[in-house]
Amino acid sequence: MPSPSESYLLDFHARLAGVTSRWFASAPVEVEGATAPSSYALLEAVVPRDERALVVLDLACGDGHLLELLARRQQPGLALLGLDMSAHELDAARARLNGAATLIQGRAQSLPFGGASVDVVLSHLALMLMDDVETVLAELRRVLKPGGRVSIIVGGDMVPGQALEVFAGLMKPLLSAEAVPPAKLGDARVRSVEGLRTLFAEGFADVTVRSLSVQGDGSPGEVWESLLTTYDADRLSPAARTSLETAFIQAVEPLRRSDGSVPLRWGMRQLTAIRQR
Repeated sequence: MPSPSESYLLDFHARLAGVTSRWFASAPVEVEGATAPSSYALLEAVVPRDERALVVLDLACGDGHLLELLARRQQPGLALLGLDMSAHELDAARARLNGAATLIQGRAQSLPFGGASVDVVLSHLALMLMDDVETVLAELRRVLKPGGRVSIIVGGDMVPGQALEVFAGLMKPLLSAEAVPPAKLGDARVRSVEGLRTLFAEGFADVTVRSLSVQGDGSPGEVWESLLTTYDADRLSPAARTSLETAFIQAVEPLRRSDGSVPLRWGMRQLTAIRQR
């Protein structure tokens, strides 16, 4: 049986399959003084470009956008695997990939792969949502080959002075008024640099964590639409959402630029590590 948090996530992704790639597939990322095309592109770049036989697993693959980036390489020897617990996301992935990857419904806490069978594990905005994260990491250690690489992107710190900060400040009293507790998803340690390093201290080497600033700028309406699909906002009543929309559109007006856009930045982190030999 799914846990309460898994049941909520399954319902969310049944209603909004593909929502993560919708907002982040084309969102530029500022990282270490450079700009990358997207957070997905940062993960795709972890996979070596050569003709070695490589097995790559996208853990919680969603609608398959990251796997599609890898499939477009048409790289000899590259075998792609995708695992997700949402049948709806996997349906979208199958339509997108047209057989370019092996897609499996399952949980990260019990991976249906043999020991030391995977060269690279990638995961985009998923580990911070998972129950029993230590079991997940034990499974990653089990399936990764010695010397294999893992790279994950998770949520990071709030970037101040932009629309997400305004939104969070407005939403907090609404959640309190509706007696809706914050969504309890995943392990809090995944949401800090220190916590990530502690979790990956066992069985992994060369652990690096870098901060990302993901750009989601748009018109006030576009930015509102993206923020509405956050997990806490999703749980508000229709009346509270309407009230929040009105307050948000008014509150971000001072942030509006000459082109009509308002700044939206998502703080994220990318952790990369090597499975110890």
